Amino acid sequence: MDHTAVDMSVALSTASGTPVAGGATVVAVLAVKSLHRAKSRLAATLSSAIGHDDPTTRGSLVLAMFLDTVEALRGAGVSRVVVVSPDDDVLAAARRTGTHGLPELPFPTAGSGLNVAFGHGARWARETWPDSMRVVFIQADLPAATSDSLREVLHEAPAHRLSFLTDRDGTGTVLLHGTLTPDDTGALNDAPRFGPGSAAAHRAAGAVELDPAHTRWTDLRTDVDTATDLDAARALGLGPHTAEALRRL
Repeated sequence: MDHTAVDMSVALSTASGTPVAGGATVVAVLAVKSLHRAKSRLAATLSSAIGHDDPTTRGSLVLAMFLDTVEALRGAGVSRVVVVSPDDDVLAAARRTGTHGLPELPFPTAGSGLNVAFGHGARWARETWPDSMRVVFIQADLPAATSDSLREVLHEAPAHRLSFLTDRDGTGTVLLHGTLTPDDTGALNDAPRFGPGSAAAHRAAGAVELDPAHTRWTDLRTDVDTATDLDAARALGLGPHTAEALRRL
């Protein structure tokens, strides 16, 4: 894969929407599991954080984190946002916020369901917005993410054709950015390698790690899978939807 740097003038506009130099635009793709099945690791520890756990509790928290992630994207100027999910409640919430919701396709016998969902969203986005030459695959559980951090990452990411940002411990991936030409659609669909050890997988596939020293964007790196992660996000400052969900709980 060619990883030739692109012109650094290809940066996010600070105006509304997501126009970038050369007429290209940015689209963000998220994937959310069925709410009653989401965050199985959080289920084992959520009771220690808020005193109890059940699928409805976790579902409301997952939905709130998704909404905060979307708001951070919009605050960074990303207006084209797609979420892929099998859950009607997630898709309904997406529609209410102006996010484009896509029902999840049946998973193939091989490969990660999350990556299949990301690929489905990317294909739909490219067909719907053929001028979208930058795609951001981003985790939907970033309740502490700020628009400022996202704006900075999206400003620096186009220096590489494919780049990624790791989570707090450096082994997972919270964001994967691709800058591709129209005939690179196939590579775009194959790019996401989210799941256990995804940072190493993305690195091995030729993606360039942003901030490899891990000194920046702690808020954006804090995805939530356990009660410990939730505590870390709380310390950084939660988005309004997640904060309200926890108050209700």
